[in-house]
Amino acid sequence: MNKTTMNQQQVTEDVKAWIAEFVTKPNPLLQNLPPCPYAKQAVLEDKVQIVVPTEGTVSYAIQHALTNFDHNMDLVMLVFDPKVMDPETFEACVWRWNQTVDPEFVLLDDHPDNEENINGVVMNNGKYAIVFIQKSDKLDEASKFLKTKTKYYDVWSQENLDDVVTWRKDRKKS
Repeated sequence: MNKTTMNQQQVTEDVKAWIAEFVTKPNPLLQNLPPCPYAKQAVLEDKVQIVVPTEGTVSYAIQHALTNFDHNMDLVMLVFDPKVMDPETFEACVWRWNQTVDPEFVLLDDHPDNEENINGVVMNNGKYAIVFIQKSDKLDEASKFLKTKTKYYDVWSQENLDDVVTWRKDRKKS
């Protein structure tokens, strides 16, 4: 990756706009819940950190973020130019980190050329390649609440559930 030519301020503004205009807005195709039902509160509490790495590789940025993870944060987003890696390589890189990282953390990927469609809703930001880093226990607790107390996951395909939720349980067993 070396040095990025992305304007950090613009990228941060774009990501904040995506969160405000899409991620936190109730969607009728998602049981009238937002794509991420917890994002609005996390943003209000200033618990979302957006990082635009300026040098190094994607793996270097992930390692740096994990080593320096601020445990007051709910989410750290590493935002890259999507040209840094093709979508398959980007996904594989994040997957490898999930296999080796402390199970305290979960990493999820979003690449504009790897569409994630949940019940007709394209969940991707569409502009940047993003690595989402979260604490496992908090994410698992949130998923459990959504599964047992809401109908949020009722419209998810098994493939969507496996890609985002189920694999995390399997990882903890191993």
